[in-house]
Amino acid sequence: MKKIGTLLFLLFFMFVGSAQAATLSFTDDADWDLGTYSSTNSGPPGTDDQLQLDPNISTSFEHIWVALSGRDSVVRIDTNHVEADGVVTLAESAAGTGAVLGEYLTGPSGRDTNPSRTTVDQNGDVWVGNRNDNYWDGTAWKGSATKISANPTGTTSTGVWNGSRFDMLGWADDGTNVANGGTSNATDTAIEQYVRTDGYGNRTVAIDADNNVWVGGYSDKDHNLIDGSTGAILETENLAPGGYGGVVDGNGVLWSSGWSGTSIATWDPALGIQKNIYAGGLSYGIGVDNDGNIWSSHYSQGTVSKIAVTYDPLTGVSGTVVGTYTTGSYSRGVAVTAVDNNVWVANSGSDTVTRLANNGSVLANIYVGDYPTGVSVDSNGKIWVTNYYSNNVVRIDPTLNGGLGAVDLTIELGSGANPYNYSDMTGTVISGTTNPTGSWLSTEDSGVAGMEWDSVFWNEEGEGSIPGGTGIEVFLRAADSLAGLTSQAWISYLSGDLLGLVGQFLDIRVVMTRTGSGDDAVSPIFSDLRIEYDLSNPVPEPGTMMLMGLGLLLMGAAQRRKQN
Repeated sequence: MKKIGTLLFLLFFMFVGSAQAATLSFTDDADWDLGTYSSTNSGPPGTDDQLQLDPNISTSFEHIWVALSGRDSVVRIDTNHVEADGVVTLAESAAGTGAVLGEYLTGPSGRDTNPSRTTVDQNGDVWVGNRNDNYWDGTAWKGSATKISANPTGTTSTGVWNGSRFDMLGWADDGTNVANGGTSNATDTAIEQYVRTDGYGNRTVAIDADNNVWVGGYSDKDHNLIDGSTGAILETENLAPGGYGGVVDGNGVLWSSGWSGTSIATWDPALGIQKNIYAGGLSYGIGVDNDGNIWSSHYSQGTVSKIAVTYDPLTGVSGTVVGTYTTGSYSRGVAVTAVDNNVWVANSGSDTVTRLANNGSVLANIYVGDYPTGVSVDSNGKIWVTNYYSNNVVRIDPTLNGGLGAVDLTIELGSGANPYNYSDMTGTVISGTTNPTGSWLSTEDSGVAGMEWDSVFWNEEGEGSIPGGTGIEVFLRAADSLAGLTSQAWISYLSGDLLGLVGQFLDIRVVMTRTGSGDDAVSPIFSDLRIEYDLSNPVPEPGTMMLMGLGLLLMGAAQRRKQN
């Protein structure tokens, strides 16, 4: 009897405790279509059954950052917002139905920061250059730049209009942050970095492929490369005549315009080479098209020039002006729509945005508001414009008005906002040019609380490939609720890794990168994603509890017989 009781007990626990392995697989177009593509696709239906990057890449972020120079702050806006009458009023924002997600100081209270330029990093966070926040440290003037998170945890702005601004939290000025940088006195957890820079009168801000940021001072031409995570200064270069508009191209070269000069300063960190390249006029705003050409606006001339760029790994970058085209009065911000390679230029003097074909021919002049300064392209391919004196931003749908484009949304920002920005506000530059990146995202519901996710595999079949200059990363996170997922950090895994993740819901994110843009750019190929998990319910159900009780009774009976 002892043997029978013990055997029944062991059989029970072998049944209850054994892992019931199962596999979650993505192999064909129908599987991939269950997720969300961002500048990726699975190929023509039924033919490729694999993930690859689109030829031309747009940003994956669904928000825009706008520097409010008149209020020493920056706002984050939902680019997917829908409004029936096409206008978001301050009353609607006060009622909590507006499009603004938050407003944040870019320096301690009382500082005349006068933020004007933004650049969005690979996480959707923003770096802002503060034009007027200059500080004499006893030996030299210093400027500042501020980083604000798109995914803050803790106490943060709600974006509700309170009568003078959008529910902005305080940042006490006791001199500590002012002198040394840091965010110790900031009460909004979205404010992550406040860095004192060697450059002052800061205007140039541009993210590089490593997610670090270049910040350049117009006053002294000093440009700092700042660690995007820690805020530490990694490198300092004096790049005259730069310090105005800025961008890092697909070769890793920093372009920094100077407004008062007809050349753009360039810096190649890999080669340690500076070159000044003729821009076709007094250079102001800078944009990059799908083919890597630089487009530079000329504020004084009301024109924009196209600079054909070539790169030699030994001698670095060179550029030649291949055309200069009339836009409007006082041209500033420049942006490019990936789908058609059209160029969009904000004209402050004529209150318009000019849309040009890539050959320079004018397709449309679109009225947008009073004194537009900046333009940027969102994840839907729509164009956002900041209007300095109108105290608003507008969105242009390029498909309206017979395909010429027209304003489809206006968002009021309140008196004294003075939105500026003639740099990247949405992440289009980092995603499409500097570090061309697309992604695929899927959220899976196992239906079982505490599900154990065991291992992950991909690219085990021949079609999967990662050519030189491309990359694939797979990120996962798990939680027992959808709300809980957003508070979990993404974890990067290699194919074959054990996961150790637990939760009913599993988030999957595949990130793909490459060098270059356009039809000739080579994409990595992501094939046959497989995630193994344990079907055993880690939380015993009532039936399981009864079986467990039976097993314990049998074990007890066996023990009593042994004693007898």
